[in-house]
Formats: sequence, C-alpha cells, structure tokens
Amino acid sequence: MSANRIPAGSRFALLTQHGKATAFEPAVQRLGGQLVLATGFDTDTLGSFTGERERTLSAADAAQTKARLATELSGARFGLGSEGSYGPDPQVGLLPWGVEIVCCWDAERGQAVHALAQGPQPVYRQQQFTDLHDALDWARALGFPQQGLIVGQPGLAVFDKTVSDEATLRSRLIEALAHGPVGLAADMRAHRSPARMAMISQAADALATRLQSACPGCGLPGYGPVRLQAGAICSGCGRPTATARAEVWACAGCGHSHERPLRASVDPSRCEFCNP
Repeated sequence: MSANRIPAGSRFALLTQHGKATAFEPAVQRLGGQLVLATGFDTDTLGSFTGERERTLSAADAAQTKARLATELSGARFGLGSEGSYGPDPQVGLLPWGVEIVCCWDAERGQAVHALAQGPQPVYRQQQFTDLHDALDWARALGFPQQGLIVGQPGLAVFDKTVSDEATLRSRLIEALAHGPVGLAADMRAHRSPARMAMISQAADALATRLQSACPGCGLPGYGPVRLQAGAICSGCGRPTATARAEVWACAGCGHSHERPLRASVDPSRCEFCNP
C-alpha cells in the first residue's frame, strides 16, 4: 500500500448537530475508516438556515472550518464537515436548487479535499398564507411531518422550528394567523429534511471516491474535479460558448492538474451568439 493512502482503520471525526452521521457512515466505511462524532462546538454560530445567525463564510469555507474543528475537538487525524446552500437553479432561476459541499481535512498534512452534490431540491419551498386550511394542505403536500417545517420568521410574534406533528402545526398556525399572514418554510436542517440528507449522502460518496483517487504527480489522495472549463465550440457559428468543454482535475497538495474533455461542440441552441 502506498504511504500516501489513507491508513486503514483511520478515525474520521464529524462535527454536526443535525444527525449527518447517517449520511457519512457508508462513505467512511468505503474508506476503511471509523466514524466518530466531534462535540463541543455550536455549528449554528457559523450561520443558520433560518437567519438567526448570518452566514459570513462560503459553503466551501464553512465545510472546511467544520472539518478542521472536528480534528481539533476529537484528536482524530481526519475531520469531516458539510454545508448546504439552497436557492434558484443556476440556469433559468425558476426551480429550487440545492448544493451540498463536503470536506475532509487531513490535520497531519494540512490538506483539505472537497466534493459536492447538487440538483433540483423539490422540498425547498416557502410561502405566505392567510387561510389555515390552505396552509395545512401546503404542508401536507410538502411532506410534513417527515419533512420539517418552520412557522414564521425570527423576530415575529410566532416563530417555531420545533413543530413535529399536525396538531401542533394547526395550533401554531391559528396563533400566528391572529397577528396577520403567516409564512411557512421547509426546514432545511439535515435531520428535518430527508431529501437534503440524501443529497449529503451523495456528496459524501463523491468525497470517498475522490479520496480513493491518487494524484498522478505526488500520489496524495484527493485527486479529482475542481472546476469546469468553458469554451465548447458552437457547431453553427464556430465560436466558443459558455458551455463547459472540459473538467479540470487537480491535486490539493502539489497543484498538479489536467483537463478531462467533456464535449468539443454544442448545438446552436446553447450558443449565446446564435440564440441570445
């Protein structure tokens, strides 16, 4: 076995308050490691989905911060962290979209390896209501109570992130509607969102795949895609487009990189000049 590979039986410490161990466990098993939980730090201080604490770090930086803290709190060589972001899809801005970034921090080498999963996120929804029955119907359609809900917003007369059954939801809605329209939002904390937990699991699996990929330059684990390279040629006008022509793979250790071609050309319908 190469000395650069992750040693069998390594401890991977995960810093989470939202039950993400179930999403990371299969990936750690693939790596022949042992998953342990790191405690002693409130991850919500790095920002919260519900806005009580503002996010000041990018998702990648937040995931890396959690992974690094996990090693410091646990004494494990490897730390794991994740962060998600949700908003409009990057193409047309009409569909809800989720991105989950996960990170493995190697405290011995001071090296971070990231991976991600992304795609449509049908449960990322929020809406205002003035009618109790409309609100309850919307909640059921979203998947409540398996999919968690947040009633109201921080600073309003009613704000509740703990509702877990319909009777309590009805009570909170009646209370909130007495003050005016009430907002409902999908609770995107991992332990309250099965769809998000599944996406974290996909990202963790991608991370395991990357950690099993050695850099052809130095042999360190973690060689994989870091960005897309635009420039696929329009088959109509012959000009380069914004569509990716290649994936750039790189090593976080030595910086070795290469391009993996994706496509040489695209249809004119995807060209910014032929189809502005």
